[in-house]
Amino acid sequence: MGYKKSIKAFTLVEMLIVIAIIGVLMGVMTVSYSAIRQRARDTKRVKNIEQIQTALKLYFYNESSYPDNLTFDQALTGSTSSTTYMQIIPSAPTPTDGNCTSRQNAGGYTANIASSSYQVAFCLGNRVGNLSAGPKCLTPSGIIDMDCTPFACGDQLNITIIGNHVCNTSAPDYDTCSYSTVQIGTQCWTKQNLNIGSIVSGATTQANNDILEKYCYNDNTDNCLTDGGLYKQDEAMQYSAAKGTQGICPSGWHLPSDAEQNTLDQYLNDTTCDANRVNARDCANAGTKLKAGGSSGFEGLLIGIREGSGGGSFIVRDNATAFWSSSNLYYRELDLNQTSVLRYVDLNSRGFSVRCLKN
Repeated sequence: MGYKKSIKAFTLVEMLIVIAIIGVLMGVMTVSYSAIRQRARDTKRVKNIEQIQTALKLYFYNESSYPDNLTFDQALTGSTSSTTYMQIIPSAPTPTDGNCTSRQNAGGYTANIASSSYQVAFCLGNRVGNLSAGPKCLTPSGIIDMDCTPFACGDQLNITIIGNHVCNTSAPDYDTCSYSTVQIGTQCWTKQNLNIGSIVSGATTQANNDILEKYCYNDNTDNCLTDGGLYKQDEAMQYSAAKGTQGICPSGWHLPSDAEQNTLDQYLNDTTCDANRVNARDCANAGTKLKAGGSSGFEGLLIGIREGSGGGSFIVRDNATAFWSSSNLYYRELDLNQTSVLRYVDLNSRGFSVRCLKN
């Protein structure tokens, strides 16, 4: 006599367990796929960077310099020839992986002033071979473990060395090694007065002695920390006669010329003011905007100056401040009771503040 074999159905609990197991397996597969995708993208990024390095090497061999600019997703062609060294310069993959920021991931190219060297910034979300995850920098000699993402105005400007002076926040220099930056019109300025160099007394004459020197108001170190140092013009220019010279500013920045200071004046003033004014108060609105608390973001503090006579005394603190240009002893002055920014020409022996302007 035949019989039917009964088939036991899954209980609700068993079905929930099966569904949970399937969910876990799907999650593992998704994570695994994502990890594979990220590693593949990083591997491709390294290969692209190596191709860019080869193209730049050929470019330098034929053109005798590296390109001034490099634009991703466009061709790399010669500056003195019609040679195409790379049909399309590959851009960074997206989305961003790992701990890379969007700016680090996007990368960027910078060449030095002489176009004799370059840096290409990029970032890896994961380890590729001997390269760890994180920001990297391609140089003519290879890939190094460094973040060389191009500077954007608003970033912090960090100083390590100016001339032969190593930035030192401790005694005896009490330098400031990091500065805020601000975009004003088409110009990018440091938002604080420069404070770097070996402290000398007001009675000492800053000289061309291979030592970067600064005054602190009333010979008080605390005033350098809050207000910045004071410099003679030739010390600020590091004894160069060139307008717009780098001077004591970091690489990629310079001491503004009189014309560049005028560009700032004109941008902030409500009406056009005389670019060649001397002692005239016709730039009536710019001064208020440049002072601390003004709308420009320049934050000019009325920290006084070092006199060139009288044994190097310090005067007019809380009443005025002055900023050197790199042009024929011209400078700008902000006064407590003036809404305008004043343009003067004066003695090199006086000690004024320094603001740096991005190249």
